[in-house]
Amino acid sequence: MASNKRDYYEVLGLSHGASETEIKKAYRQLAREHHPDANPGDSGAEDRFKELTEAYEILSNPESRRAYDTYGHQVPRAGAASGGDPFGGFQDIFEAFFGDRSFGSFFGGAGTRAPSRGSDIEVEVLVSLRQAAFGTEREVKVQTISQCSVCDGAGGTETRACSTCGGVGAVRMVREGLFGQMVSTQTCQACSGSGRTIVVECQNCRGSGRVSNTVMREIQVPPGIEDGMRLRLPGAGHAGEKGASPGDLYVRVKVEEDPGLMRDGEDLIYRMRINFVEAALGSEAEVPTLEGTADIQIEPGTQPGKTLTLRGEGMPRLRGRGRGDLKVVVDVMVPTRLTGEQRELLRRFEAASGEETYNHGGASFFDRLRGVFR
Repeated sequence: MASNKRDYYEVLGLSHGASETEIKKAYRQLAREHHPDANPGDSGAEDRFKELTEAYEILSNPESRRAYDTYGHQVPRAGAASGGDPFGGFQDIFEAFFGDRSFGSFFGGAGTRAPSRGSDIEVEVLVSLRQAAFGTEREVKVQTISQCSVCDGAGGTETRACSTCGGVGAVRMVREGLFGQMVSTQTCQACSGSGRTIVVECQNCRGSGRVSNTVMREIQVPPGIEDGMRLRLPGAGHAGEKGASPGDLYVRVKVEEDPGLMRDGEDLIYRMRINFVEAALGSEAEVPTLEGTADIQIEPGTQPGKTLTLRGEGMPRLRGRGRGDLKVVVDVMVPTRLTGEQRELLRRFEAASGEETYNHGGASFFDRLRGVFR
């Protein structure tokens, strides 16, 4: 009876005289391209991959290849299976490309499962602007899952080797497949891969091997940190399964708004309010800084929105040296409540003033204010 299978050489895109190296190379390339995991949603990928696998299994074995070259698809099944493991070196090649878990899952095995790493934890810490500027130490409370100290994470105070897997933690599964028996390895379900079974359950962790604790952690907040940044403490998260590393602790830093100083990157901005007489005649003023106060000179004729810069009085640079600047934006206050005498004085001042009194030179108020921010 004629077979409706495609020629194995055609499946791999090879001539009948292809060498072992060419067969292996063609299979490796096509297996990557048509593996079901690489083609999600493609219902035909599994069939193509099985066809490739079947062709490679026959042509990569010298004995089964000679039988196929002689009989074609009508070769007796014993001829293909006479070589022992029907896949020979195929599993090694497959695992090198897709991993042993991919091989096992495709042909029915679950594969061995490595212990799971612990989960990460994230907490938030609140600091003031000055603490963010100069750095600080903070203590945070963390609810964490850690390994039980009584049973050392085993889940029991008395354990013994698992009778199912013999203490290995994995079992070998034999399946009858298209080309004979196929062997895969999967995690032992009896001991969950630990290789031990509990005889006397630990009362401290009730057999789980892990317990919940509240711990206090000292956090070093570096100078210059910005709002929303995260600090990472490796290994300070939840404990993993026995034999696996713990997760990490992430501390998200929230910087409180300062009542006087506004942050703009590495610079600070202070809005200084003066009355129109001080702006016209000039004066001295005191402005707040991160380290106290600083005196500043208001020149006569200072206009609203004028920016006075104090170099090096801003935030420390987190990833460099030095500090930003403190920019003082002048806000000139106009009186809203005037007595009759005050109104008369202003009228007399206006009558005695001309265009040269105001000297409308320089940039506009909005241009000056726009220059404060980057």
